Order: sequence, then C-alpha cells, then structure tokens
Amino acid sequence: MKKLAIIAIILTSVYGQLLAQFPDVFVARARVAIKNFNVSSADSAYKAAMSKAIDEDEHKEIHTEWQVLEKINILLADARRAMDRSEYTESLKKYNDAIDHMNKSPHDIWGKFKGEAYYSMGMVHYRQETPITAAEKFRNAMNYDPQETKYGKAIEMVRNKHYSEGHKYYKRKDYMSAREEYEKAVAVDPAFASGFYMLAVILKKDGDLATAEKYYRDAVTSDPTHYKSWYGLGMLYSEMGKNSRAIESLKMSISINASYEKAYYAIAKVYESQKNNNLAIQNLKKAIGVDKKYTRAYELLGKIYIDQEKYTLTISTLKGLTGTSTSYKTYYSLAQAYNGTESYSSALTAASKSLAKKKNWAPALVEKGDALKGLKRNKDAVIAYRQAARDARWKSVATYRIDELTKWEGK
Repeated sequence: MKKLAIIAIILTSVYGQLLAQFPDVFVARARVAIKNFNVSSADSAYKAAMSKAIDEDEHKEIHTEWQVLEKINILLADARRAMDRSEYTESLKKYNDAIDHMNKSPHDIWGKFKGEAYYSMGMVHYRQETPITAAEKFRNAMNYDPQETKYGKAIEMVRNKHYSEGHKYYKRKDYMSAREEYEKAVAVDPAFASGFYMLAVILKKDGDLATAEKYYRDAVTSDPTHYKSWYGLGMLYSEMGKNSRAIESLKMSISINASYEKAYYAIAKVYESQKNNNLAIQNLKKAIGVDKKYTRAYELLGKIYIDQEKYTLTISTLKGLTGTSTSYKTYYSLAQAYNGTESYSSALTAASKSLAKKKNWAPALVEKGDALKGLKRNKDAVIAYRQAARDARWKSVATYRIDELTKWEGK
C-alpha cells in the first residue's frame, strides 16, 4: 500500500512536469496575465510557450498571438509619450489604433487594457478642455473594467472642476458664465444633483420659473435625498401660488433633513398666507427649536400673535430676545403688544429699538406715537406721527392720529 502511494506521488510529479512542458499551458498563463493587465508576465509566458513549441506551425501561431500583445504595448507606450509631449492628435490616434488591434483579437482578454486606453484618451480630452468627450471616454473605461475606481474618480474630477468654476463666476454675479460651467458639470455627470440645483437657482433669478422647476426636478430625480433641491422646489411653487405642491416639496426636504430650519419657516409662510395660523405656529416653533436665534421665525411668530391680538403671548415670546435674534420687526411687534396691554413705557422702548435698527420706519413711528400718546406726551406723539406721514402708505393713519390729538387739545 505504501509503495502504491509513493508511485502515485511520483506519477503525479512526472505528469505535472510533462504538462508544464506543453505550450498551451504557457499560452493560457499569458492570456490570464493579459486579463490582469500584467504585461511582463504575459510576455514571459508567450516566450516560454514559443520555446516549447513542437513544430514550426505551432511556434508561428504562438508568435502571431504574442505579436498582438507586442504591437498593442508599443502603441500604448507611443500614445503616452505623445500625450506627454502635448501631441494630442497623435496620441489619440495611437490609442485608437491600440483599441482597434484589441477588437480584432479573437480572444476576449483585453478588458483592462481597453479600460486603460480609454482612460488615457479621456485624460487627453481633459487636457484639451473638452470635458464632455473626456467623461465619455472615462465611462467607456468603466464599462471595460468596472472594478477600477480611478475611472469614476476621473469623471468626478472633471465634473468638480467645472462646478468649482461655476461657483467662482456665481460669487462674482456673472450668472451667464456660471450657468455655462454648471451645464458642463451636469453634462459630464448627468446624475449630479448639486449642478442641477445651482442651474435652478440661476434660472429662478432670471425669472425663468418653468426651466428652474425642470432643473429642481432633475436634481431630486438624480438624488432624492438632495434636501436643498426639495426646499428650492417648494419655494418656487410657493412663488407660483401652487401652495399644496409647495408644502409637499418642503415636507420632503424636512423628511430628509429634520434640522433644516428654513424649510419649517417656508412651510409656516405658506400656511400663514392661507390663514392657517395654527399650523403656521407649529412649524415656526419647530424652526426655533432647531435654531434658537432664527430671527425671521420670531418675526413671523410675532406678526401672527399680534394679528390674533394675543398681546401677552407676543410679549412672553419676544421680550427675552437679544442680539441677532432680534430685528426691527420683532421690536415692532413688541411695541404693538405693549401698546395693546397699555404698557406704554415698554412700548416706547420697543418702538425706539425698532427705529434704531430701521431709521424712520413708518410703522414703528406710529407705534412710538401711540406709546407717547399713552404717556400723555402728545406733542412728542404728533412729531412721531408727522414723521410717519412722510410715508404715503401710512399717511392716512398718521394724519388721523394727529387730528385726534390736535382736536383734543383744541388746536
């Protein structure tokens, strides 16, 4: 039994050595090496196969297959050198010739080689500043070698370059040039939500609401989690008077980013315009819950409470605000509330703070006049009302207040 085992081992070893002598084994190794983009191993395996050829015909067949590798390798090397010398036309020709040779090969082993060739062609087009064609070549490379990550990164590189350029122009308010760059970015990457978003912003500025809507839609179709695009779409619908769509889009924004205070405020604005104050207040409180210093939310909340004549609630909500949490509108609401509760000294202080933030603002001047009137400082009240009357929108109100005081004083 022991002798049989030893014989088996010897036979297996001999068989393996004999098998290793067959040219087909080396040819198979060469093809595997090509699949793995290992040129040197493939070259060595072909040469070993040729050395084991049993006759001239077999040697010729292997040599012919090896020549395909040699030709492709030379073409790729020449193409790279031409690219380094900025001879882009020549470089592209060499890469195309290499791919043509691969396509003519009867063996489906050239995927990684094609991927590298298309990637290099993409880099040539990138240097020539033809980004869309460059991206096409990078995508071709991905098709032949999906596991290689640098091809996708190359697309991102081209896309981000134009996106960044778009931002530079946008900051300079050169919206036409910015639009051109953003258009290149989305052409390079048709699933680039941020690019579509910026295009929508620009088109909205231009007053082209229909195209802006399309770009916002493109953005959320490309990336349903792009909450800023849902927000932008909601704001657009609000301006178009499509309130139900506005609320739907804004709620989508919040469902993705529950900390996006602007979306809560925007929903509140829509509800407030519909006189649905309860839902407006709910969303304003959520906005403030996210950002304790959200001035605009406090402004709108104060306005709604004043409209409801909830003066005490207005005061408790706004009186503790300081710094950037306050605006001329919050102090104006406070002045109204204090006048409504006959707290005239506090009303005068609040109105004065409003006017400090917005000089000669007629609504605050009226509240200042009402506070001074409540404090029996009628002459000062008349001065405040006269200042307010300079604003045509408040002239009738201010004049009426003046008439009341002057008639009361018998003047």
